[in-house]
Amino acid sequence: MNADRPETRAGETGSSASTIAVFDLDGTLFSGHVWYGVVKHHKTHRINRFWLYVYLTVHFPLWYMQKLRLLTSERARYLWARDMSWTLKGLGEEQTTAMFAWIADEYITPLLRTDVLVRLRDHQAKGHRLILLSGAFEGLLAAVGARLGVDEVLGTRLKRVDGRYTGASLPPIPQGDGKVERLLAHLSESEQPVELSESFAYADSITDQPVLEVVGHPVAVYPDQALADLALGSDWSIIGEVQ
Repeated sequence: MNADRPETRAGETGSSASTIAVFDLDGTLFSGHVWYGVVKHHKTHRINRFWLYVYLTVHFPLWYMQKLRLLTSERARYLWARDMSWTLKGLGEEQTTAMFAWIADEYITPLLRTDVLVRLRDHQAKGHRLILLSGAFEGLLAAVGARLGVDEVLGTRLKRVDGRYTGASLPPIPQGDGKVERLLAHLSESEQPVELSESFAYADSITDQPVLEVVGHPVAVYPDQALADLALGSDWSIIGEVQ
């Protein structure tokens, strides 16, 4: 674990400290990508397709820019997660709640990775605190968490005005260092201290290196090549094949 990271909340130690298990969503808990679930939902229900197509038109070029090394993968993922809120512009809470439930049931649940789900259930059986931490919409993470028995979720928060989503996201975005910022802020607000050196984190991308390094037991899940190389060189656990 990075020596510069705090090991427990507010420096507290002792037997009362809990162990957490942090799970990423896309590519980790399930094999798909949330943005595709949004596409399927909007096309199926014929809702907000204008803003969906604007979002895709603007952001698909990021992939090519990344391949040409004109943009880092960290920056591309950040922009992709931050601006996905465009697809909800103008929608109300009732509409988005129904949308998140549909994506959780119709798209994410069928693609859950059974081997990773076994790990999640094992942590639950041991009484560990489970946290879903992802750049996905926080409301969507809550829907997924409700189906998995996970109450603590940290995702991209959305701005609303007069009960409708504006298309803007609220910082910090849970990507890269933003994941660590959200996680540590969340833990600092808890009454129960956490022993990070005894805790676990599961993720699939090299951009998740900051949050993997904040715990004592990082696990690379179906990792990209860069994360696989880091995991092998750091003697981290690996689940699944290199993607």
